[in-house]
Amino acid sequence: MKKKFLFAGFSLILLLTSCNGTSHPISDYRKTLTYKEGFKILQLTDIHNSNVTDLTASNAYVKEEIEDADPDLIVITGDTFMDANKTIVNSTIDFIDSFNIPFAFTYGNHDLQGNYDDDYINRTLTSTKNAVFVDYDKDALYGRTNYFIDLTKDNTTVYRLYILDSNSYWQNSAFIGYDIFHEEQIKHVEDITEAYGKVPSLAFFHIPLYEFRTAYNLYKEGDTSVVGTGTNEEKCSVGYTETNAFNRMKACGIEGMFIGHDHINDTTLLYNNVVLSYGMKSTAEIYHDKIGYTTITLNSTGFSMTDVKKVITHE
Repeated sequence: MKKKFLFAGFSLILLLTSCNGTSHPISDYRKTLTYKEGFKILQLTDIHNSNVTDLTASNAYVKEEIEDADPDLIVITGDTFMDANKTIVNSTIDFIDSFNIPFAFTYGNHDLQGNYDDDYINRTLTSTKNAVFVDYDKDALYGRTNYFIDLTKDNTTVYRLYILDSNSYWQNSAFIGYDIFHEEQIKHVEDITEAYGKVPSLAFFHIPLYEFRTAYNLYKEGDTSVVGTGTNEEKCSVGYTETNAFNRMKACGIEGMFIGHDHINDTTLLYNNVVLSYGMKSTAEIYHDKIGYTTITLNSTGFSMTDVKKVITHE
């Protein structure tokens, strides 16, 4: 089921389409890349290119980050766009594609707030050379990105990367908040595990689960069960209700969750044997000047806390 929303001024109207979408086999959501020791992932997030963005300045940050990291895969975890138009979308995606590095994309809560139809970003991505991307306009899954990338060597999956849509907004008659993973999305992750086996996995999405807030509160209080680095300088803007997504995703082999959304939070915490990492806002758009990126390096000996590194760049 796809979501559609209209953003106008301070009002938000969320329109939900029918749940009767087309069911696709799990294999239709699978992409593969070749694994190598030291496989490096660059996470970019919250680029926020808009109708008033100086693209030359914004692209300069992204160029520096990509060239510094020299990754094997780029993963963009939402809010690439906000109040953008087709020209901004085209220019941004073409610029990232120009580095000839495979890149994955998921949505944040702002990406569809632009002067284009809900499928325009999808169509633009699928027309590129290097996007590693899957979405089906009328499938039975809520959200726009529910695909996975298997990193394989000798026909064996060494790591799995889930690229998931944490969705945008939820509302009732009295409250508007951030949305959550919907049941069919978590069941989809479980179905992938059943179909392709449980392997060490990472998940990339935009809005933090409640466990990000719980972990940080324990860490701030000095609880030794949570270890890590970084500082959260704003609240964890979680979804409108707590869910069991964390435990179910962990049971599927997910050992690390990488998000964006809260621009001046940069903690990386080990909580219940799962790395919970905020990506750093990757351009100077919107608010605050804490700018940077995250790299994750994968080795066959296992993914660990020390594989997560953050570097802050400045003008």
